[in-house]
This record gives sequence, C-alpha cells and structure tokens, in this order.
Amino acid sequence: MNTLIEREQMKFVINNRTFDTDTSQTVAISRGARTPENPWDDDFPAQSVRYENVLYRTAKGALFVHYHKTMKFDRGKPVVDDSAQEVTPEEAISWIQMNLAAVIDPTGLTLPPEA
Repeated sequence: MNTLIEREQMKFVINNRTFDTDTSQTVAISRGARTPENPWDDDFPAQSVRYENVLYRTAKGALFVHYHKTMKFDRGKPVVDDSAQEVTPEEAISWIQMNLAAVIDPTGLTLPPEA
C-alpha cells in the first residue's frame, strides 16, 4: 500500500493479469500540465491538461505505468482519462529518463550512476 501519497485505488487488466495501484509500490512519478502555449502537438483542443503518471511495482515484481490526465475545455465538465501499460525494467528506466520522473523507490532497477 502506498503511504507516501494518497490516491484513488485503480485496477487494470493487462495481458490477462490484474494490476492494482492500491497493492503496488510507487517507483516514480511524473506530473505536469499542458496549455495551448505549451502543447504536446499542434492539435490541442483542450484548454488545459493536467497529468500525473505513476510507475508502480507489484508485489511479484511486475512494473506498470498508470497514466492519469484531466482535460479541461472551454465548455463543459473536465474529462478524466486513466489507462495503464505494463513495462519491462529497461522500459521503466527509459520512461523515468524521458519524463524526468521523480524516483521514489528504485528497487530492482539498474539506474545510471548518481551525479
């Protein structure tokens, strides 16, 4: 159970296996926001997008990323999107580096040497 950060429990079925954020350890976190002035791409219909993507490790050692984003538009209610993807240890390290994620618990990962 994650005692560091309070989150809503989510379960995902990936490759016929259940991944549960409540019973998994937080490995790394990437948070941020995008606006029309700082979009991911040219097609940016939302007024803003806030995201929190979390890399988890299950009790059996499997790794998965929970992608969570909240999109706000000029009209209407915010739209929330949650998805997950299983990753290998090598993919997890690459994900951490590409997303400038804060590492909480690197157990089982071979990270580059510290500066």
